[in-house]
Formats: sequence, structure tokens, C-alpha cells
Amino acid sequence: MPSAFPDFLYEREFVGYGMETPDPKWPLPGGGTANIAISFCCEYSMGAESSIVHGDAGFESHLTEIPARTPPVPNGTRLDTNESSVEYGAREGVPRLLKLFKKYDMKCTWNICTQALEQSPFWSKELVASPHELCCASKRFLDYSRISPEEESKQIGEAIDSLQKITGDTSLPHGWLIDRFSNISPLLYAREHEARQLPLMYSSESSSDELPYWVPSPLALDSKEKASTGMLVIPVAHDTGDFKFVAAGSGWGSPKDFYDYLVDTFDTLYEEGEAGEPKMMTVLLHPHIIGRPGRMAYLEKFLQYVSKKDKVWVARRDEIAAHWTKTFPYDAKTAFGQTKQVPR
Repeated sequence: MPSAFPDFLYEREFVGYGMETPDPKWPLPGGGTANIAISFCCEYSMGAESSIVHGDAGFESHLTEIPARTPPVPNGTRLDTNESSVEYGAREGVPRLLKLFKKYDMKCTWNICTQALEQSPFWSKELVASPHELCCASKRFLDYSRISPEEESKQIGEAIDSLQKITGDTSLPHGWLIDRFSNISPLLYAREHEARQLPLMYSSESSSDELPYWVPSPLALDSKEKASTGMLVIPVAHDTGDFKFVAAGSGWGSPKDFYDYLVDTFDTLYEEGEAGEPKMMTVLLHPHIIGRPGRMAYLEKFLQYVSKKDKVWVARRDEIAAHWTKTFPYDAKTAFGQTKQVPR
């Protein structure tokens, strides 16, 4: 009997759009088209991370300001240095980001771990009242490749219930971006959306392109009839993310390095757009990382730089998804993820 939770991986694509990328015709609010679309995506996970308080075996060590101790702190021990650095994100990082995007009249996507927002009704109200999108990162800020598919499926359902209750919007979430997803994550949230007859606008776990693209729906594993609409992928980017301030290995030596890299990325993509091949740029942010004053100063410098350019569309991810779906409807014959690998 086949498993109810099979790993779901598409065929690998090494060509993509090839030498001639489609013109996305990114829309500008005043009319005309943009040379580049920019998506700022802010992760709200403070309070959903691993913690003894939440019944986990140990504390969170992923994307924390302070390196792991040697020898490691034993499981079952709370570590205030880690907990407080995460709390900083909600207490200082979130308000700084909200004020910054309001100052420059830019919209972003807040990627919500719903357990985190449940613990902060104050910030729930602020985010719901903002012009930003609230997409879903599942219930917890965990490594779902290490969690049973039964438990992950349960948490996906709970996350949808929670996000709808917090916002009062039963059409949410429009899309998903699970930080540490499993091979089955897209299938599980596609199933949950299908069961609730809840439209799924996009998936954002992939980092394989700089333009959205269609793939067959993972629901094809369950029934070919359920796969007729496909799944739109809005790619994410890790090279332009703030996590490199705290990740092991090659990262940002200073906030100016971060700013310089963002500007260089923007300029390259902007020039490609002027030449007739517009792309999108994603900047992935974490309030407990980027929220530190010295880092925030250079994020603001980047927003200043962008705001002085014309033909730039700063958009929510659901806006990008809606535009792409209208401009390039799903075509099962040309969808990515179906190319068989060339044998050796």
C-alpha cells in the first residue's frame, strides 16, 4: 500500500527559462512597467522557536546572535542569552521594521509562525492593521525535516486556523514560506488548502530562479484531476538575506557589506530589466537580526537608494503571484519540474 506521506520532489531543472526570459510586465502604480520587482519578506518567529517552555528538548540554536557554546549546554536547560536575543526581535526589531516601511511607503510580506503571533496580541493588531501581507511559515520555527509528516500536517492545519482567527480573514494564507521545510511540506499544505477549498496562490520554498514559475501541483500524487491548476512558485533568495550576519561561514563582515551587496544585486537586476529582461529581488529579513540599530541603518540606506529610482515595483508576494497568474496562466505542457534527467 503506498504511503500517505511520500516524499515529493520535482524533476530537477537546469535550464529554466533559458536565454530568453519572459517579460513579466511588472506593473507600476501610476501606469507603465517596472524594470525590477522587489519583495521584502520579514520573518515573524519570535516565540515559536525551540524552547523548554514550549515542551521542546532544548533551546533554539538556529540563527541566534550568540554562537553555540563548547561544550554544548545539555538538553533540558534554558539559556537566557538565546531566549533574550530572540525576544529582542519582537520588542525592538518589529517596531523598527514597521516604522521603516511606513516611512518609505513600501509594502512587504510578513512570514508568520502562528504560535509566535498568538503570544503577541499587540503585534498581531499592528500587523493586521498594516498594508502588508501575512503569509504562513507554519505553526513553529522548527526544522520540519526532523518532524514526522503526521505532526507536520497537524501543525499546518493548526497554523491556518490560527492565522485566520488572528486576522479575521478566512481567505488566508495566500502563500507559504517554511524556513526549514521538509520534502513533503508543499504537498501537505496543498492538501490542507484543497480540503478547505482555500485558494493557494503560491509556494516560496525554492531558490532556483529570479522569476516566478509554474510546476504541476503536488496534489497530482493524490489525483490527476486535482492537479489541473498547478502550483506557482515565487522564489526566495538566501544570498540577500540578513541571516548571513549570524550564520556560520562566509557572511557579512559589517552592515555596509550587506548594503553594498544589496545595491550591487539591485543594480545588476535593474540593468537587466532595462535591457528587456526584468527579474525580481527578494530581501529576507528577521527582526531579531536586522533589528539591531547598526544593521537597520544600512537597510534604511538601501530603501533610500531604491526610492530614488524609477521603474521599481516594491510588492507583496501575493501581489506578485496575482500578477503572474493573470499574465502567465498555468500551462501543464510548459510547467517546470517535469524534465527527465539526461542519463549519463
